[in-house]
Amino acid sequence: MDGLEKGYCYGCVVRKKVVFLEELKRDTEDFGWKFGAVFGRSGAFPTECVHPVAPPDFLSLPLDRKAEPRGGADQFAVSSAIAVAVASTMAAHEIDQTIERVSLDGFPDGEPDERALQDSKYDMIEFAKKYFRQAPNGHGDSMKSKGKRNDFREPTDMIKFSKTPLTESLIEFTDVAMNRVAADLYLCIMRFMGDSPSRGSSEQEVVNMFLKLIGEFTLMRDEAYCQLLKQLTANTSSKPDSCQRGWRLLYILAAYHRCSEVLKPFLLKYLQHSSRSAGAPYQGIAKACEQNLKKTFVYGGRIVPPSGMELKAMMAGRSSKRQLFLFPGGIERHVKIKTCTVALEVIEELCYEMGLHTLEAIEEYAIFLVTNRGQNVRPLNKNEYILDVATEAEAVDSGYSLWFRRVVWTQSLRFENELSVAMQYNQILPDYQKGLLNVLSHGKVSDQQFHQISKLAALQHRAKDNIYTPSIHELSEYIAAPLFKKQPPQQWVTMATQHMQQVQPLSPHQARAQFLGLVSAFPMFGSSFFYIHSSSSTTFYAPCILAVNPRGLHFLHKNTHVRTTHTFITV
Repeated sequence: MDGLEKGYCYGCVVRKKVVFLEELKRDTEDFGWKFGAVFGRSGAFPTECVHPVAPPDFLSLPLDRKAEPRGGADQFAVSSAIAVAVASTMAAHEIDQTIERVSLDGFPDGEPDERALQDSKYDMIEFAKKYFRQAPNGHGDSMKSKGKRNDFREPTDMIKFSKTPLTESLIEFTDVAMNRVAADLYLCIMRFMGDSPSRGSSEQEVVNMFLKLIGEFTLMRDEAYCQLLKQLTANTSSKPDSCQRGWRLLYILAAYHRCSEVLKPFLLKYLQHSSRSAGAPYQGIAKACEQNLKKTFVYGGRIVPPSGMELKAMMAGRSSKRQLFLFPGGIERHVKIKTCTVALEVIEELCYEMGLHTLEAIEEYAIFLVTNRGQNVRPLNKNEYILDVATEAEAVDSGYSLWFRRVVWTQSLRFENELSVAMQYNQILPDYQKGLLNVLSHGKVSDQQFHQISKLAALQHRAKDNIYTPSIHELSEYIAAPLFKKQPPQQWVTMATQHMQQVQPLSPHQARAQFLGLVSAFPMFGSSFFYIHSSSSTTFYAPCILAVNPRGLHFLHKNTHVRTTHTFITV
């Protein structure tokens, strides 16, 4: 290479940008992976293994099924178009981004307008005409009247309750293996509704199998919805609770799996009609199904099958539970958690209770799952479903807890809300009492700092609603040990007594607010602290304390807290 001398070793520094794949959004780099489908299953494959296919324009498929070709390559092409058209939203998007844009007849934001849904073209019978298979006499489920001599089933029969199990899918797929999956799904539905013997399977086992099949064969999501709607329509089961149990299963399905953009307006219209028609049964659960479905489109759907206790509550008509959330200091708050409640909604509710309503303020808080007696702590993604987290945690540690904490401190403090002040005071206090917020110049405490520390001790004492002079033992708890040793204990008592006279008129809430106001000026306020046992770096010496805050990384001496700072720009 030009400019390089022979016999010399050269090096270079390579900076890599790390991107977390789970945070990737659409229209970003694919990193050598493409979406594909094989044997009825879909997922990400290496680019060299994926062959592009022509995007189907399913809106141009003929409504008159007699006009469809019935053999050879043309039949295969039409069937493939239908199969892809009713595939999952992700599949449609990955095959061609234009599919979603046209799938809802020009709805710009992908959410059909309620007035537009009143159009009869979104009746389920129209979906059946376009996408259901038209089985010849003697094939498929036995919905056809025996006296009929025409070769195809009536659309109205295809969307009505049937007592006979399916032998092939309602939606026409080119992969014959899907017929077996469709039959298994239908059998799960019939068993759950009580229209087919359970054959030793428990209610939970049936639900788990139903959800597992849909999860493994994502192209069958629409098929599962269509089968359920079919069994709910004109239900003539001999079992009195068949229809009610079918609605319960639809409620569960809508919480776990989204339908395709093609089916979405038809499904929403069905649910809205069921929930708003005067005198119609099951209005409440139909509305709940609609809410679950919309949330699944926003947050992706639940992933952990319902626990036995949750399923039992669902079947009893209870769709919510009170979940305990702990604030710093052990303050308890119970929040009503529904089937599809996500962490973000809980954070918003708790922030509203603290008087915080702006998006910027809410983004500074998070929920943490704590297990194994505090040994394992992890923050929840804001899109995580609370009941998914609780179900998984319960299996590992029945004593798990969920904690609510502030994780970023860029927004200014507000002192009018007592819960907000108490929460932040309790969170900051342990770090202050360990001496993590104090930074000493050359390891010495100035006279001004002595008085400030004494006042903060008096405020802590008043925050406990105490008005008497704190004892030496109490002061040793209020003041960090390295600082408490800087002068005789009796001298601390004398200084604290002077400040107690000043803070005595304050209420405990006012004392906490003043404490926060004072420590918020400390350079390490709002930091997250980590103890470093050892390091090979020459820029700092271990053991030491790492403080992370918006101003950068700060390495503090474990005793004096003299710091070395690195801004994020220089890291």
